[in-house]
Amino acid sequence: MNILLAYRDPGARERLRHLLRRLPDIRVVGQTSTGTGAIRLAGKRRPAVALIGSTLRGPGCLETVRSIKTIRPRTQFIVLTVRHTKAYVRAARRSGANYCLPVRTLDVRLPSLVVLAYRDYLAVAPRSVPRSRRGRREPRSPGH
Repeated sequence: MNILLAYRDPGARERLRHLLRRLPDIRVVGQTSTGTGAIRLAGKRRPAVALIGSTLRGPGCLETVRSIKTIRPRTQFIVLTVRHTKAYVRAARRSGANYCLPVRTLDVRLPSLVVLAYRDYLAVAPRSVPRSRRGRREPRSPGH
């Protein structure tokens, strides 16, 4: 599972990497401290899940989520919040975030939430192929 880390503080990014090491088949495909870097990395590395800090520099967290969502609509977003208010969670959801997680609960909740987000990623069919047809061959018409 490909993960993108976008968090302002390098020490916190290292802590996130350490927490993610507990999970099997995790690959951090990019990490950055800016929204611009996150958008660029998402375009190149195709993450299944993006962990985005709410205090991101450069375009901020919510603008970064919106921008990545336009180029990678299947990517699942976990916004890591410092101040976890109802208003911020609503704004994050409107921007395209799938989950919001208070930073103070990372140790307990992050591993299971990443697995849940990845399951959601797998459940979202690519837009170019209808869900009912994935993995099936098109029937051939007679005479072709």
